[in-house]
Amino acid sequence: MYCPPLRPFTTFAIVCAIGLTLVFHSSVFATNAVSTGKIAAGTRWETPYYIIDSGVVGETVLVTGGIHGNEPAGYRAAEQIRHWPIAKGRLVVVPGVNRPGLQASTRYLPDTDKPHHDLNRNFIIGEDGQIITAGTLATELWQLVERLRPNWIIDLHEGYQFYISHRPAKGKNRSVGSSIIYHHSDSLDPLVRRALATANAHVDDSQRRFVALDKGPVKGSLASTAHRALGANTFIIETTYQNQPLSLRTRQQRAMVNSLLNDIGLLDRDCSKQLTPNVRQGWIQVGLFDGPGTGSGGKQDFPRIVDQTAGMQIHFIGVEDIQPALLSQFDVLLFPGGSGSKQARAIGSQGREHVRAFVQDGGGYLGVCAGAYLCSDHYAWSLDLVDAEVFTGAKEIPGVGRKQMWYRGNATRVQLELSEAGKRVFTDVAVQFDVRYHNGPILSPNGNPEIEDYTPLAWFRSEQVRYDPQRGTMVDTPAIVSGRFQDGRVISISPHPEADEALQSMIVDAIRWCAQPE
Repeated sequence: MYCPPLRPFTTFAIVCAIGLTLVFHSSVFATNAVSTGKIAAGTRWETPYYIIDSGVVGETVLVTGGIHGNEPAGYRAAEQIRHWPIAKGRLVVVPGVNRPGLQASTRYLPDTDKPHHDLNRNFIIGEDGQIITAGTLATELWQLVERLRPNWIIDLHEGYQFYISHRPAKGKNRSVGSSIIYHHSDSLDPLVRRALATANAHVDDSQRRFVALDKGPVKGSLASTAHRALGANTFIIETTYQNQPLSLRTRQQRAMVNSLLNDIGLLDRDCSKQLTPNVRQGWIQVGLFDGPGTGSGGKQDFPRIVDQTAGMQIHFIGVEDIQPALLSQFDVLLFPGGSGSKQARAIGSQGREHVRAFVQDGGGYLGVCAGAYLCSDHYAWSLDLVDAEVFTGAKEIPGVGRKQMWYRGNATRVQLELSEAGKRVFTDVAVQFDVRYHNGPILSPNGNPEIEDYTPLAWFRSEQVRYDPQRGTMVDTPAIVSGRFQDGRVISISPHPEADEALQSMIVDAIRWCAQPE
Protein backbone atom coordinates (compact mmCIF):
# COMPACT_ATOMS: atom_id res chain seq x y z
CA MET A 1 0.00 0.00 0.00
CA TYR A 2 1.25 3.47 -0.87
CA CYS A 3 0.94 6.15 1.83
CA PRO A 4 0.19 9.48 0.17
CA PRO A 5 0.13 12.64 2.25
CA LEU A 6 -3.28 12.84 3.86
CA ARG A 7 -5.47 15.83 4.61
CA PRO A 8 -6.98 16.89 6.85
CA PHE A 9 -5.00 16.02 9.97
CA THR A 10 -5.52 17.03 13.53
CA THR A 11 -2.41 18.88 14.68
CA PHE A 12 -1.42 19.84 18.18
CA ALA A 13 1.74 21.81 19.03
CA ILE A 14 3.37 21.87 22.45
CA VAL A 15 6.42 23.95 23.30
CA CYS A 16 8.43 22.16 25.94
CA ALA A 17 10.40 23.83 28.68
CA ILE A 18 13.64 22.53 27.19
CA GLY A 19 13.06 24.53 24.03
CA LEU A 20 12.05 21.75 21.64
CA THR A 21 8.81 21.99 19.72
CA LEU A 22 6.74 18.83 19.69
CA VAL A 23 4.16 18.54 16.95
CA PHE A 24 1.63 15.73 17.02
CA HIS A 25 -0.04 14.67 13.77
CA SER A 26 -3.00 12.33 14.14
CA SER A 27 -4.20 10.42 11.10
CA VAL A 28 -5.75 7.11 10.22
CA PHE A 29 -2.19 5.83 9.63
CA ALA A 30 -0.17 6.95 12.64
CA THR A 31 0.12 9.28 15.59
CA ASN A 32 3.64 10.67 15.57
CA ALA A 33 5.28 13.14 17.93
CA VAL A 34 7.83 15.25 16.07
CA SER A 35 10.49 17.10 18.04
CA THR A 36 13.16 19.31 16.53
CA GLY A 37 16.56 20.40 17.70
CA LYS A 38 19.81 21.81 16.37
CA ILE A 39 23.31 20.47 16.13
CA ALA A 40 26.10 22.99 16.69
CA ALA A 41 23.57 25.70 17.55
CA GLY A 42 24.91 29.22 17.31
CA THR A 43 27.85 28.27 15.09
CA ARG A 44 28.31 28.35 11.32
CA TRP A 45 27.74 24.57 11.38
CA GLU A 46 24.26 24.82 12.91
CA THR A 47 21.85 22.34 11.33
CA PRO A 48 18.45 20.97 12.38
CA TYR A 49 17.52 17.43 13.28
CA TYR A 50 14.11 15.84 13.68
CA ILE A 51 12.93 13.06 15.98
CA ILE A 52 9.74 11.32 14.86
CA ASP A 53 8.37 9.13 17.66
CA SER A 54 5.55 6.71 16.90
CA GLY A 55 4.68 6.18 20.54
CA VAL A 56 4.97 2.43 19.91
CA VAL A 57 7.95 0.42 21.14
CA GLY A 58 10.37 -0.34 18.32
CA GLU A 59 13.77 0.33 16.82
CA THR A 60 15.51 3.71 16.63
CA VAL A 61 16.80 4.58 13.15
CA LEU A 62 19.02 7.55 12.32
CA VAL A 63 19.00 8.83 8.72
CA THR A 64 21.66 11.36 7.74
CA GLY A 65 22.17 13.26 4.49
CA GLY A 66 24.52 15.91 3.19
CA ILE A 67 27.64 14.89 5.11
CA HIS A 68 29.44 15.65 1.85
CA GLY A 69 28.20 18.93 0.44
CA ASN A 70 28.57 17.99 -3.23
CA GLU A 71 26.15 15.07 -2.81
CA PRO A 72 22.73 16.78 -2.80
CA ALA A 73 20.52 13.73 -3.38
CA GLY A 74 21.00 12.51 0.18
CA TYR A 75 20.09 15.90 1.60
CA ARG A 76 17.02 16.29 -0.64
CA ALA A 77 15.83 12.73 0.04
CA ALA A 78 16.32 13.01 3.80
CA GLU A 79 14.29 16.24 3.80
CA GLN A 80 11.45 14.23 2.27
CA ILE A 81 11.92 11.12 4.41
CA ARG A 82 11.52 13.13 7.61
CA HIS A 83 7.85 13.63 6.71
CA TRP A 84 7.03 9.91 6.59
CA PRO A 85 4.54 8.66 9.20
CA ILE A 86 6.06 5.73 11.10
CA ALA A 87 4.20 2.86 12.70
CA LYS A 88 6.73 1.79 15.34
CA GLY A 89 9.86 3.05 17.03
CA ARG A 90 11.68 6.33 16.41
CA LEU A 91 13.01 7.89 13.23
CA VAL A 92 15.74 10.48 13.67
CA VAL A 93 16.67 12.54 10.61
CA VAL A 94 19.53 15.00 10.11
CA PRO A 95 18.85 16.04 6.51
CA GLY A 96 21.70 18.47 5.82
CA VAL A 97 24.58 17.67 8.12
CA ASN A 98 27.22 19.80 6.36
CA ARG A 99 25.13 22.85 5.49
CA PRO A 100 28.06 25.15 4.61
CA GLY A 101 29.34 22.44 2.27
CA LEU A 102 25.91 22.00 0.69
CA GLN A 103 25.61 25.74 0.13
CA ALA A 104 29.06 25.81 -1.49
CA SER A 105 28.54 22.50 -3.36
CA THR A 106 31.83 21.19 -2.01
CA ARG A 107 32.55 17.74 -0.62
CA TYR A 108 34.55 19.05 2.29
CA LEU A 109 34.02 21.26 5.31
CA PRO A 110 34.60 24.79 3.99
CA ASP A 111 37.64 26.63 5.38
CA THR A 112 38.86 23.48 7.11
CA ASP A 113 42.39 22.22 6.50
CA LYS A 114 43.58 18.65 6.03
CA PRO A 115 43.41 16.14 7.58
CA HIS A 116 40.06 17.17 9.08
CA HIS A 117 38.38 18.70 6.02
CA ASP A 118 36.46 15.48 5.22
CA LEU A 119 33.69 15.25 7.82
CA ASN A 120 33.18 11.55 7.16
CA ARG A 121 36.71 10.75 8.31
CA ASN A 122 36.44 12.67 11.57
CA PHE A 123 34.98 9.91 13.80
CA ILE A 124 38.05 8.04 15.05
CA ILE A 125 38.27 5.22 17.58
CA GLY A 126 41.46 5.69 19.58
CA GLU A 127 43.75 2.93 20.80
CA ASP A 128 42.05 3.07 24.20
CA GLY A 129 38.62 2.65 22.59
CA GLN A 130 37.63 6.26 23.15
CA ILE A 131 35.96 8.16 20.32
CA ILE A 132 38.03 11.05 18.98
CA THR A 133 36.02 13.53 16.92
CA ALA A 134 37.64 16.33 14.95
CA GLY A 135 35.86 19.66 14.84
CA THR A 136 32.61 21.10 16.16
CA LEU A 137 30.29 19.43 13.68
CA ALA A 138 31.65 15.90 14.09
CA THR A 139 31.68 16.30 17.87
CA GLU A 140 28.09 17.51 18.09
CA LEU A 141 26.80 14.89 15.64
CA TRP A 142 28.49 12.14 17.61
CA GLN A 143 27.04 13.48 20.86
CA LEU A 144 23.57 13.20 19.29
CA VAL A 145 24.31 9.60 18.26
CA GLU A 146 25.55 8.70 21.74
CA ARG A 147 22.53 10.31 23.37
CA LEU A 148 19.92 8.65 21.15
CA ARG A 149 21.74 5.31 20.70
CA PRO A 150 20.17 4.35 17.36
CA ASN A 151 19.99 0.65 16.57
CA TRP A 152 20.33 1.48 12.89
CA ILE A 153 22.04 4.23 10.88
CA ILE A 154 21.36 4.93 7.20
CA ASP A 155 23.80 7.49 5.78
CA LEU A 156 22.89 8.87 2.33
CA HIS A 157 25.71 9.65 -0.10
CA GLU A 158 26.57 9.88 -3.81
CA GLY A 159 29.43 8.59 -5.94
CA TYR A 160 30.81 10.27 -9.03
CA GLN A 161 30.71 7.14 -11.20
CA PHE A 162 28.95 3.78 -11.21
CA TYR A 163 30.81 1.18 -9.15
CA ILE A 164 29.85 -1.66 -11.45
CA SER A 165 31.45 -0.05 -14.52
CA HIS A 166 34.10 2.30 -13.11
CA ARG A 167 37.67 1.40 -14.02
CA PRO A 168 39.90 4.01 -12.38
CA ALA A 169 43.46 4.73 -13.39
CA LYS A 170 46.21 3.00 -11.45
CA GLY A 171 46.53 4.45 -7.98
CA LYS A 172 43.04 6.00 -8.03
CA ASN A 173 40.13 4.85 -5.88
CA ARG A 174 37.15 3.17 -7.46
CA SER A 175 33.93 5.13 -7.12
CA VAL A 176 31.30 3.46 -4.95
CA GLY A 177 28.39 5.09 -6.77
CA SER A 178 25.21 2.99 -6.97
CA SER A 179 25.88 0.71 -4.04
CA ILE A 180 24.89 -0.14 -0.49
CA ILE A 181 27.89 -0.39 1.82
CA TYR A 182 27.42 -2.42 5.00
CA HIS A 183 28.91 -5.15 7.17
CA HIS A 184 28.00 -8.59 5.89
CA SER A 185 25.81 -10.68 8.20
CA ASP A 186 23.18 -13.35 7.72
CA SER A 187 20.56 -11.04 9.19
CA LEU A 188 21.42 -7.96 7.11
CA ASP A 189 22.04 -9.62 3.74
CA PRO A 190 18.32 -10.18 2.97
CA LEU A 191 17.48 -6.55 3.82
CA VAL A 192 20.16 -5.30 1.46
CA ARG A 193 19.08 -7.67 -1.31
CA ARG A 194 15.51 -6.39 -1.09
CA ALA A 195 16.62 -2.74 -1.05
CA LEU A 196 18.83 -3.33 -4.09
CA ALA A 197 16.02 -5.10 -5.92
CA THR A 198 13.72 -2.15 -5.26
CA ALA A 199 16.13 0.30 -6.86
CA ASN A 200 17.25 -2.01 -9.68
CA ALA A 201 13.66 -2.70 -10.74
CA HIS A 202 13.81 0.68 -12.51
CA VAL A 203 17.39 0.50 -13.83
CA ASP A 204 17.50 -0.74 -17.42
CA ASP A 205 21.23 -0.26 -18.04
CA SER A 206 23.18 -3.18 -16.56
CA GLN A 207 26.20 -0.87 -16.12
CA ARG A 208 24.22 1.35 -13.76
CA ARG A 209 22.75 -1.25 -11.44
CA PHE A 210 23.13 -1.05 -7.68
CA VAL A 211 25.40 -3.58 -5.96
CA ALA A 212 26.18 -4.66 -2.41
CA LEU A 213 29.60 -3.84 -0.93
CA ASP A 214 29.65 -5.90 2.23
CA LYS A 215 33.10 -5.18 3.70
CA GLY A 216 31.75 -2.29 5.72
CA PRO A 217 32.12 1.50 5.59
CA VAL A 218 35.54 3.14 5.57
CA LYS A 219 37.16 3.62 8.97
CA GLY A 220 36.67 7.07 10.41
CA SER A 221 33.21 7.42 8.91
CA LEU A 222 30.13 7.93 11.03
CA ALA A 223 28.70 4.57 9.93
CA SER A 224 31.90 2.63 10.66
CA THR A 225 32.45 4.11 14.10
CA ALA A 226 28.82 3.73 15.15
CA HIS A 227 28.97 0.06 14.16
CA ARG A 228 32.25 -0.65 15.93
CA ALA A 229 31.69 1.46 19.05
CA LEU A 230 27.94 1.15 19.58
CA GLY A 231 27.05 -2.06 17.76
CA ALA A 232 24.62 -0.27 15.45
CA ASN A 233 23.61 -1.80 12.13
CA THR A 234 24.82 0.73 9.59
CA PHE A 235 24.34 1.28 5.87
CA ILE A 236 25.76 3.82 3.46
CA ILE A 237 23.49 4.21 0.44
CA GLU A 238 25.32 5.65 -2.56
CA THR A 239 23.58 6.93 -5.68
CA THR A 240 25.56 8.18 -8.70
CA TYR A 241 25.46 11.79 -9.86
CA GLN A 242 27.18 11.23 -13.21
CA ASN A 243 24.70 12.02 -16.03
CA GLN A 244 21.64 11.39 -13.87
CA PRO A 245 19.01 13.97 -12.82
CA LEU A 246 18.58 14.76 -9.17
CA SER A 247 14.95 13.65 -9.26
CA LEU A 248 16.05 10.12 -10.19
CA ARG A 249 18.71 9.98 -7.50
CA THR A 250 16.40 11.17 -4.73
CA ARG A 251 13.78 8.68 -5.94
CA GLN A 252 16.35 5.88 -5.66
CA GLN A 253 17.38 7.02 -2.18
CA ARG A 254 13.76 7.09 -1.02
CA ALA A 255 13.03 3.68 -2.51
CA MET A 256 15.93 1.99 -0.73
CA VAL A 257 15.33 3.73 2.60
CA ASN A 258 11.64 2.83 2.33
CA SER A 259 12.56 -0.82 1.80
CA LEU A 260 14.91 -0.87 4.78
CA LEU A 261 12.48 0.92 7.11
CA ASN A 262 9.72 -1.53 6.21
CA ASP A 263 12.02 -4.47 6.95
CA ILE A 264 13.20 -2.90 10.21
CA GLY A 265 9.56 -2.37 11.23
CA LEU A 266 9.30 1.43 11.39
CA LEU A 267 7.01 1.52 8.34
CA ASP A 268 4.12 -0.75 7.52
CA ARG A 269 3.43 0.52 3.99
CA ASP A 270 5.15 2.11 0.98
CA CYS A 271 6.02 5.73 1.69
CA SER A 272 8.56 6.15 -1.12
CA LYS A 273 6.34 8.54 -3.07
CA GLN A 274 5.71 10.89 -0.16
CA LEU A 275 7.83 14.01 -0.65
CA THR A 276 6.02 16.64 1.39
CA PRO A 277 4.59 16.92 4.91
CA ASN A 278 1.13 15.66 5.71
CA VAL A 279 0.32 19.04 7.21
CA ARG A 280 1.35 22.02 5.06
CA GLN A 281 1.56 24.47 7.99
CA GLY A 282 1.64 27.41 5.57
CA TRP A 283 4.61 26.19 3.52
CA ILE A 284 4.47 26.43 -0.28
CA GLN A 285 5.62 23.18 -1.88
CA VAL A 286 7.23 23.58 -5.33
CA GLY A 287 7.90 20.77 -7.80
CA LEU A 288 10.78 21.62 -10.18
CA PHE A 289 10.89 19.51 -13.34
CA ASP A 290 14.46 18.38 -14.12
CA GLY A 291 13.80 15.79 -16.83
CA PRO A 292 14.81 15.78 -20.51
CA GLY A 293 14.69 19.19 -22.16
CA THR A 294 15.73 21.16 -19.06
CA GLY A 295 18.86 23.31 -19.03
CA SER A 296 21.46 23.33 -16.28
CA GLY A 297 21.17 27.00 -15.25
CA GLY A 298 17.62 26.95 -13.93
CA LYS A 299 18.18 23.69 -12.06
CA GLN A 300 20.85 25.51 -10.08
CA ASP A 301 19.23 28.94 -9.76
CA PHE A 302 15.68 27.98 -8.79
CA PRO A 303 16.61 25.68 -5.87
CA ARG A 304 19.00 28.31 -4.50
CA ILE A 305 16.26 30.97 -4.66
CA VAL A 306 13.60 28.80 -3.02
CA ASP A 307 15.95 27.32 -0.41
CA GLN A 308 16.72 30.85 0.78
CA THR A 309 13.04 31.80 1.04
CA ALA A 310 11.20 31.23 4.29
CA GLY A 311 8.00 29.23 3.94
CA MET A 312 8.94 27.51 0.67
CA GLN A 313 10.36 24.10 -0.15
CA ILE A 314 11.47 22.81 -3.55
CA HIS A 315 11.54 19.22 -4.81
CA PHE A 316 13.08 17.89 -8.00
CA ILE A 317 10.63 15.84 -10.06
CA GLY A 318 11.19 13.82 -13.21
CA VAL A 319 9.07 12.15 -15.86
CA GLU A 320 8.16 9.26 -13.54
CA ASP A 321 6.83 11.74 -10.98
CA ILE A 322 4.28 13.33 -13.32
CA GLN A 323 1.37 11.38 -11.88
CA PRO A 324 -1.67 12.62 -9.96
CA ALA A 325 -0.88 11.15 -6.54
CA LEU A 326 2.53 12.79 -6.50
CA LEU A 327 1.61 16.08 -8.17
CA SER A 328 -1.15 16.59 -5.61
CA GLN A 329 1.54 17.13 -2.96
CA PHE A 330 2.64 20.40 -4.58
CA ASP A 331 1.23 23.89 -4.67
CA VAL A 332 3.18 24.99 -7.75
CA LEU A 333 4.90 23.19 -10.64
CA LEU A 334 7.91 24.95 -12.13
CA PHE A 335 9.07 24.11 -15.66
CA PRO A 336 12.42 25.84 -16.36
CA GLY A 337 14.41 26.85 -19.42
CA GLY A 338 15.77 24.43 -21.98
CA SER A 339 13.53 23.11 -24.76
CA GLY A 340 9.76 23.26 -24.46
CA SER A 341 9.22 20.63 -27.16
CA LYS A 342 11.68 18.22 -25.52
CA GLN A 343 10.04 18.67 -22.13
CA ALA A 344 6.64 18.05 -23.70
CA ARG A 345 7.89 14.96 -25.49
CA ALA A 346 9.50 13.65 -22.31
CA ILE A 347 6.34 13.79 -20.19
CA GLY A 348 4.17 12.61 -23.09
CA SER A 349 0.52 13.25 -23.79
CA GLN A 350 -0.59 11.55 -20.57
CA GLY A 351 1.86 13.58 -18.50
CA ARG A 352 0.64 16.77 -20.12
CA GLU A 353 -2.92 15.84 -19.23
CA HIS A 354 -1.83 15.24 -15.63
CA VAL A 355 -0.23 18.70 -15.46
CA ARG A 356 -3.35 20.29 -16.95
CA ALA A 357 -5.53 18.47 -14.44
CA PHE A 358 -3.27 19.62 -11.60
CA VAL A 359 -3.70 23.27 -12.61
CA GLN A 360 -7.37 22.85 -13.42
CA ASP A 361 -7.96 21.57 -9.88
CA GLY A 362 -6.27 24.57 -8.24
CA GLY A 363 -2.54 23.99 -8.63
CA GLY A 364 -0.14 26.67 -9.81
CA TYR A 365 2.14 26.61 -12.85
CA LEU A 366 5.23 28.75 -13.41
CA GLY A 367 6.93 28.43 -16.79
CA VAL A 368 10.21 30.19 -17.60
CA CYS A 369 11.49 30.40 -21.19
CA ALA A 370 11.03 26.78 -22.37
CA GLY A 371 8.38 26.36 -19.67
CA ALA A 372 6.64 29.43 -21.12
CA TYR A 373 6.58 27.83 -24.57
CA LEU A 374 5.19 24.70 -22.96
CA CYS A 375 2.23 26.39 -21.28
CA SER A 376 1.16 28.30 -24.41
CA ASP A 377 -1.79 27.40 -26.61
CA HIS A 378 0.27 27.33 -29.80
CA TYR A 379 1.74 23.90 -30.49
CA ALA A 380 0.27 20.43 -30.76
CA TRP A 381 2.41 19.56 -27.74
CA SER A 382 1.45 22.65 -25.70
CA LEU A 383 -0.21 22.41 -22.31
CA ASP A 384 -2.81 24.98 -23.44
CA LEU A 385 -2.85 26.74 -20.07
CA VAL A 386 -2.40 30.28 -21.44
CA ASP A 387 -4.40 31.64 -24.39
CA ALA A 388 -1.28 32.67 -26.32
CA GLU A 389 0.25 31.94 -29.67
CA VAL A 390 3.99 32.18 -30.31
CA PHE A 391 5.80 34.15 -33.00
CA THR A 392 7.58 31.38 -34.86
CA GLY A 393 7.62 29.53 -38.17
CA ALA A 394 10.28 29.31 -40.86
CA LYS A 395 11.06 32.10 -43.32
CA GLU A 396 13.41 32.28 -46.27
CA ILE A 397 16.30 34.65 -45.52
CA PRO A 398 18.08 35.92 -48.66
CA GLY A 399 21.60 34.57 -48.87
CA VAL A 400 21.14 32.54 -45.69
CA GLY A 401 18.37 30.03 -46.28
CA ARG A 402 15.22 29.00 -44.43
CA LYS A 403 15.40 29.92 -40.74
CA GLN A 404 13.13 29.52 -37.72
CA MET A 405 11.83 32.81 -36.36
CA TRP A 406 11.83 31.80 -32.69
CA TYR A 407 15.64 31.78 -32.77
CA ARG A 408 17.14 35.22 -32.10
CA GLY A 409 20.74 34.32 -31.31
CA ASN A 410 22.88 33.96 -28.21
CA ALA A 411 21.82 35.18 -24.79
CA THR A 412 21.65 38.95 -24.40
CA ARG A 413 20.01 41.57 -22.21
CA VAL A 414 16.77 43.33 -23.02
CA GLN A 415 14.67 45.97 -21.28
CA LEU A 416 11.34 45.20 -19.59
CA GLU A 417 8.67 47.44 -18.13
CA LEU A 418 6.11 46.28 -15.59
CA SER A 419 2.43 46.80 -16.27
CA GLU A 420 0.07 48.06 -13.56
CA ALA A 421 -0.89 44.43 -12.86
CA GLY A 422 2.78 43.50 -12.79
CA LYS A 423 3.55 46.16 -10.18
CA ARG A 424 1.08 44.44 -7.86
CA VAL A 425 2.73 41.03 -8.32
CA PHE A 426 6.42 42.01 -8.44
CA THR A 427 6.80 44.42 -5.57
CA ASP A 428 10.58 44.49 -5.09
CA VAL A 429 11.88 45.48 -8.54
CA ALA A 430 11.96 48.73 -10.48
CA VAL A 431 9.27 49.47 -13.04
CA GLN A 432 11.87 49.32 -15.82
CA PHE A 433 14.88 47.00 -15.73
CA ASP A 434 17.23 44.94 -17.88
CA VAL A 435 17.06 41.14 -17.82
CA ARG A 436 18.77 38.19 -19.47
CA TYR A 437 16.96 36.92 -22.56
CA HIS A 438 17.70 33.75 -24.53
CA ASN A 439 15.09 32.94 -27.19
CA GLY A 440 12.04 32.97 -24.93
CA PRO A 441 8.62 33.04 -26.61
CA ILE A 442 7.14 36.19 -28.16
CA LEU A 443 3.44 35.98 -27.30
CA SER A 444 0.18 37.36 -28.65
CA PRO A 445 -3.47 36.46 -27.93
CA ASN A 446 -4.63 33.23 -29.56
CA GLY A 447 -8.36 33.81 -29.25
CA ASN A 448 -9.23 30.44 -27.73
CA PRO A 449 -12.70 30.87 -26.17
CA GLU A 450 -12.09 27.94 -23.80
CA ILE A 451 -9.14 29.66 -22.07
CA GLU A 452 -9.36 32.91 -20.12
CA ASP A 453 -7.47 35.84 -21.67
CA TYR A 454 -4.03 36.43 -20.18
CA THR A 455 -2.97 39.58 -18.32
CA PRO A 456 0.37 41.18 -19.28
CA LEU A 457 2.61 41.67 -16.23
CA ALA A 458 5.60 43.08 -18.12
CA TRP A 459 6.38 44.27 -21.65
CA PHE A 460 9.49 44.02 -23.76
CA ARG A 461 10.71 47.58 -24.37
CA SER A 462 13.66 46.51 -26.51
CA GLU A 463 14.26 43.54 -28.74
CA GLN A 464 16.83 41.12 -30.07
CA VAL A 465 16.88 40.62 -33.84
CA ARG A 466 18.92 38.09 -35.79
CA TYR A 467 16.96 38.05 -39.06
CA ASP A 468 15.20 40.98 -40.71
CA PRO A 469 11.65 39.48 -40.52
CA GLN A 470 11.97 39.52 -36.71
CA ARG A 471 12.40 43.28 -36.61
CA GLY A 472 9.58 44.99 -34.69
CA THR A 473 7.98 41.70 -33.60
CA MET A 474 9.36 41.65 -30.03
CA VAL A 475 9.32 45.22 -28.77
CA ASP A 476 6.12 46.19 -26.91
CA THR A 477 4.90 42.58 -26.73
CA PRO A 478 4.24 40.88 -23.36
CA ALA A 479 7.35 39.42 -21.73
CA ILE A 480 5.52 38.07 -18.66
CA VAL A 481 1.84 37.14 -18.52
CA SER A 482 -0.48 35.67 -15.93
CA GLY A 483 -3.60 33.68 -16.47
CA ARG A 484 -6.21 31.56 -14.81
CA PHE A 485 -6.94 28.05 -15.92
CA GLN A 486 -10.18 27.02 -14.25
CA ASP A 487 -9.28 26.80 -10.52
CA GLY A 488 -5.52 27.24 -11.00
CA ARG A 489 -3.13 30.09 -11.71
CA VAL A 490 -0.37 30.36 -14.32
CA ILE A 491 2.55 32.72 -14.90
CA SER A 492 4.56 32.56 -18.12
CA ILE A 493 7.97 34.30 -18.13
CA SER A 494 9.84 34.61 -21.42
CA PRO A 495 13.23 35.97 -20.14
CA HIS A 496 15.38 34.73 -17.23
CA PRO A 497 15.04 36.85 -14.05
CA GLU A 498 16.33 33.89 -12.04
CA ALA A 499 19.78 34.51 -13.58
CA ASP A 500 20.05 37.99 -12.00
CA GLU A 501 20.48 38.21 -8.24
CA ALA A 502 18.72 41.60 -8.21
CA LEU A 503 15.67 40.10 -9.95
CA GLN A 504 15.34 36.78 -8.14
CA SER A 505 12.56 38.15 -5.94
CA MET A 506 10.41 37.98 -9.09
CA ILE A 507 10.57 34.19 -8.97
CA VAL A 508 9.50 34.19 -5.32
CA ASP A 509 6.65 36.61 -6.08
CA ALA A 510 5.55 34.53 -9.07
CA ILE A 511 5.49 31.33 -7.01
CA ARG A 512 3.46 33.00 -4.28
CA TRP A 513 0.95 34.34 -6.81
CA CYS A 514 0.60 30.96 -8.52
CA ALA A 515 0.15 29.20 -5.18
CA GLN A 516 -3.13 31.03 -4.51
CA PRO A 517 -5.96 28.91 -5.96
CA GLU A 518 -8.96 30.66 -7.45
